[in-house]
Amino acid sequence: MGKTIDKRTRFDFIRYANCWEDADILVKALFPLKNAKCLSIASSGDNSLALLAFEPSLVLTVDLSSVQLACVELRKIVFRYLSYEKMLWFLGFQSQIEGTVHKTRLAVYNTLRSELSDISREFWDKNPLLVKKGIIHAGKVERYFKIFRDNVLPFVHSKKTIKTLLLKKDYTSRKKFYEKKWNTFLFNMLFKLFFSRLIMGIMGRDPEFFRYVEGSVADRILERTRHGLTELSTHDNPYLTFILTGSFENSLPLYARKKHFETIRNNLDNLELFQGTVDEAFTKYGISFNAFNLSDIFEYMDHKTFINAAKNILSHAQPQSRIAYWNMLVPRSISESFPQKANLLTNLSNKLAFEDKTFFYQSFYIDKVVA
Repeated sequence: MGKTIDKRTRFDFIRYANCWEDADILVKALFPLKNAKCLSIASSGDNSLALLAFEPSLVLTVDLSSVQLACVELRKIVFRYLSYEKMLWFLGFQSQIEGTVHKTRLAVYNTLRSELSDISREFWDKNPLLVKKGIIHAGKVERYFKIFRDNVLPFVHSKKTIKTLLLKKDYTSRKKFYEKKWNTFLFNMLFKLFFSRLIMGIMGRDPEFFRYVEGSVADRILERTRHGLTELSTHDNPYLTFILTGSFENSLPLYARKKHFETIRNNLDNLELFQGTVDEAFTKYGISFNAFNLSDIFEYMDHKTFINAAKNILSHAQPQSRIAYWNMLVPRSISESFPQKANLLTNLSNKLAFEDKTFFYQSFYIDKVVA
């Protein structure tokens, strides 16, 4: 067995400044969450905060990267001490607060930094430019999308065409627009080049994240993109909007919507951060969980490592608990590997996978632990 992902790649920079997994389908998958004990992969913290909107008793947020946890921790402090409008501005959702004279983001950060842990404070102190421009724009993946938006997309489509794509349309109109206006030969050619295994590995994710991927990366993402631009509404998709415009505009991810702000703020004490593997978190906390947000962590594991991880997850899952996770390019299924211990909620999984606004994932699984 080869080295695990934490030994094969770097975790000393922000890889994801946003969580590129749809929180709306995640909370439906893990419902009900009230008073639940949740284990959640951190990424940037968006979806762990989203879980708080439904009042679990614990969200243990786990990540190998202290830098990704620094993103979560700064969000947590911002939610605790800033107003909703200032939170949106500070994180980078808005460039300014209308009708308000306010400090710079760095000045606000200086009023908050003492609330951070030493390791998170050290990271942000060393990276003031990331704070200055708004931390939701600070990741490697976000820079990758910016290169696509600024240097590839203009050769394919005009600003008018992009704006039209994001207008509200019914299914028939979306499908016709995609086939007649968007899905050109040039779009296909440049898309397949830019989202190839090689280019994505260098500029976007990491070559090691594709170690267990078979077949064409670009072809599979292109097919999922067709689904996202035709089967799903495009006018209210926060992830598509960000990729094409560099901003979420009025399509905010779940954790950033005003209706959830106070509930998330009131439940911040239930959010705990842990640096390390999921297995190490189990060892330290010694508790079982009702709900699991596992992101796409199995994507980066060989089969033997996946089997061992799945066994440990199942041994720390309470009866009837739900385990939610994505497959982007590598097929992994807990319920398929352990049919006596977990059942795939097939209808709900298929329904939510179809609705997934982060449309580039191949599948979304919800496994229910057998009593």
